[in-house]
Amino acid sequence: MSEIVEKAVRKSLMLGASEAEAHYSTARTIEVGIESNEVSSTSFKISRSLHIAVFIGRKIGFSRTTDISDKGVEKAVENAYRLALSINENVFWKGLPSPKPFPRVEGTFEDKIYSIEPENAVMLAKEMLSEARKDSRVSVPGGTVSLVSGETYVANSNGILGSDKGTEIIMELMALAKDNGEVGSFAVAWEASRKLDLDPVEIGREAATKAVESLGAKKIESFKGTLVLDYDVVINIVSALSEALNGDMVWRGRSPLKDKIGQEIISNKVSIIDDGTLEAGLSTSIFDYEGVPRMKTVLVEKGVLKSFVHNTYTSKILGVESTGNASGFLSVSPSNLIVSQGDWSFEEMVKNIKQGLFVKRFSGNIRPEDGLISGSAKQAFLIENGEVKHPVKECMFSGNLYEFLNNIKGIEKRVRRKGSLIVPRMMIDNVLVLG
Repeated sequence: MSEIVEKAVRKSLMLGASEAEAHYSTARTIEVGIESNEVSSTSFKISRSLHIAVFIGRKIGFSRTTDISDKGVEKAVENAYRLALSINENVFWKGLPSPKPFPRVEGTFEDKIYSIEPENAVMLAKEMLSEARKDSRVSVPGGTVSLVSGETYVANSNGILGSDKGTEIIMELMALAKDNGEVGSFAVAWEASRKLDLDPVEIGREAATKAVESLGAKKIESFKGTLVLDYDVVINIVSALSEALNGDMVWRGRSPLKDKIGQEIISNKVSIIDDGTLEAGLSTSIFDYEGVPRMKTVLVEKGVLKSFVHNTYTSKILGVESTGNASGFLSVSPSNLIVSQGDWSFEEMVKNIKQGLFVKRFSGNIRPEDGLISGSAKQAFLIENGEVKHPVKECMFSGNLYEFLNNIKGIEKRVRRKGSLIVPRMMIDNVLVLG
């Protein structure tokens, strides 16, 4: 399939383009849906897409097609070329990347996922659903099992040419518990992997357990205390911070961290790495969207800002090297984010708290531009005098992302891989909880 992207680049140059880039991807997807306590749908699809960028000096035209015949590619190239002719220059454009050696990565493709049949995916969904429904108080409003195997090809006029393949499975289940007229908090359990190694029974059990343990929730009075954030909530926090570490936000002046390289921006207990070469990482690959090698980048080291994530476009604007984080033409995203572990156990965290909350789910907004946090603590439990007492009715907490990350009292020694992130639990001091 490399000939498709090579052909697109060659035709672009023949038309008169000064530069060209082509990205072709194909995917085989099996998806099983769960709805109202039943497996409700199964789908199988094969998708393909060719994306082309044509450059005439600093004018850029984009096109996309699913027709990869000679005529289809030629038409897409012509469309991109005409668009480039018709628009104004992008004065920030400084050229496409040049080829560099790709790294060797492990654990990103498994034949078992590539060759799995839809009926086997249905069995996984049924096992997950059956386990959750063992408790008569639990209902399952929704869920999904998704298995994807794909290939990616990239080429540009500077000589980049690469191909890669990968597989992934994502399983998610939502659960709700009812008992004697009381309805608990909505619960979610999910896992993702590059291999067919997820345990549907364990995911179903986790969803049901979360749903049931929220029964018996009590109202609480407002207080200022300590939060213990479960893994999914830490993911919310770190994902918001990663937006402020995005080179696109930085060069546009929207990140509050734009001038703070070398400064301490968060607690010195925290280090964060972006690693596009992580073994079996959900976002691991040998190259990014534009064919720049994936790499390992230290973003924050003991609280000190070391780097942002970049594609070629943002890196050239800011006069630095690309970190291999292109996620589309001109767009940037982190790959696998790894947050350093601490030296606390969960039990030690709880014992150290006079008044606080253990929060398993957060619903709300975190604005990276100014750090504003506003939302509801869900699946939350009151902690008093070193003990988890009982679930609490939905309550609010507010604050600032950067203050939260500077008020970290402790970090769990255990980490958990969730999707493209590896995170510990965190203990945050001085948080206002509104009952």
